[in-house]
This record gives sequence, structure tokens and C-alpha cells, in this order.
Amino acid sequence: MRSIIITLILHLTFAVFGLSVGAQDSNSCSTMTSENELAYQDGEELVYAGNYTWGPIWTDVGEIMLKTRRIIGEPIRYYVRGDARTYKFYDNFFKVRDLYEASFEVPSMRPVHFYRDIHEGSYSIKNTYRFDWVKNLINVRIERRMPPLCDTILYVKPCTFDILTFFYNSRNLDFTNVKPNQIFPMTIVIDDDVYSIGFRFIKRETKKIKSIGKVNCLKFSIEVIAGEIFKGDEKIEMWVSDDKNHIPVFLETPIIVGKVRGRLKSYKNLKYPLNMTN
Repeated sequence: MRSIIITLILHLTFAVFGLSVGAQDSNSCSTMTSENELAYQDGEELVYAGNYTWGPIWTDVGEIMLKTRRIIGEPIRYYVRGDARTYKFYDNFFKVRDLYEASFEVPSMRPVHFYRDIHEGSYSIKNTYRFDWVKNLINVRIERRMPPLCDTILYVKPCTFDILTFFYNSRNLDFTNVKPNQIFPMTIVIDDDVYSIGFRFIKRETKKIKSIGKVNCLKFSIEVIAGEIFKGDEKIEMWVSDDKNHIPVFLETPIIVGKVRGRLKSYKNLKYPLNMTN
């Protein structure tokens, strides 16, 4: 059960935050030029349910909630919060309570601050990032249950993001001219390292989402890294709404035993209507 829950929460979070990416190269960021062009607005809420499937057995074991808030002042900033948790029944097996927070400036979309507070069974860790875009570096602080405390500096490219800011930056990108089989890079910071992973646009298609309906989508795949959860030849598949919201609505990936799925469960205060079909 431990590996199931870790897979569900961490990789669901990673995929949801990292995969809604558009046609950008390693040196480009969002092309948004004003707050009016944002794909989201103050008060948006997204809830994702995580599902583990093994043969005929399937169950929802947890969910992730994302909330967006506009911070009044200059420069304009947005604050986003993500909460990941197992449902009460699964708390008896392996309790997860994860908190993610980030703020970024508009219109540059550059991250300012990121915080992650992870509690998964007996495992816990806190990450704090402070971004300095004059020097292109991140001040990283990592606190684990056992010492020592880690304070370090990462030197990064201008378009390096924490997982939350990457998610919101990439939703502003223009998907209009994306072509099948185009491969694009993504660069994010996790713990005290920077990761670049390739992803591929597959096609446009309609995806039926439980409790939501049939959504017109852009389908992507992403490579995974071999390890405790993956064998290394799997692909995470992600469906993103083909509209101005660019919301991930469904993801699916096989793991060593079974399959993990995540789906959009509910939403509030979207800036634009979802691109639905009958």
C-alpha cells in the first residue's frame, strides 16, 4: 500500500503540475503579455481525484485541490496552493497530507517563492525556494525529519520553474499550431535538483471524464525514469482541455504493479467555459 499511495500522490501531483505544457523550447517561457491574457483568474479552484487500478480492482484513494488567488499590489502577483490528501479510509493504511504553495509575478510569470511541506506515513520533508532572477539562482532550503539541514544554491536557466509555477505558466501558452509528434523539453526544480524531461504532443481527441462529461482535449505523453515505481519504458499520458483554460482533465500511467489514473473531479470559477461535446 505504501508504494501505491506514494505513486498516486507524488506522480499524480508531478504529472498534473508538469504535463500541461505547450509548444515551447528550452529558452522560451509563456508568451502572455498582460494579466487579461491569463488562462485563469482569482478564485479558480480545481479538484483532482487519484485512482489506483489493478486488473478488475480499482479505487479512488485520494485527491488534490488547487486554489488560485490574486495578490493586490505592484508588481502583480498570483498565489497558488495545492493540498494533496488520502481519503479517510486510506489514512488507516498510509496517511498523506501534502501542502504546496507558490507565488509568481505577472506578466513575467517568473516564480518568486515556493514551499512544499510533505507528510506521507512516517516520511516528511519541507522545501523552501527563493528565486533571484538578477543572478539566475534559487536559494534552496531542505528540512528533513533527521538532520542535517540543507541550505544550498542552484544556478538555473531563466525558464526554470517549481512545479506549481510551471503548471500555471504553461497554461498561458498557445497550442494552436502544435503538431503531432513534436517533442518539447520541460525544466523544473524538485528538492535540490533540476530535471529536464521530454514530452510529446500526440493528437486532439475527445475524452469522457467521470462527473464532468466529454471534453475536447489535447493529448500528450511524457517519458518516465526507471526506479522503484517505474520500469522505465512507460509513458504518462495526459489529456488537457483544448480551450483557453488548458486544464489537465485526465492522466494515466502504468506502474510496476497496476495503473495510476488521475481525473478532474470538480472545478469553480473558471475564466472560460470548458470545451465540451455531446
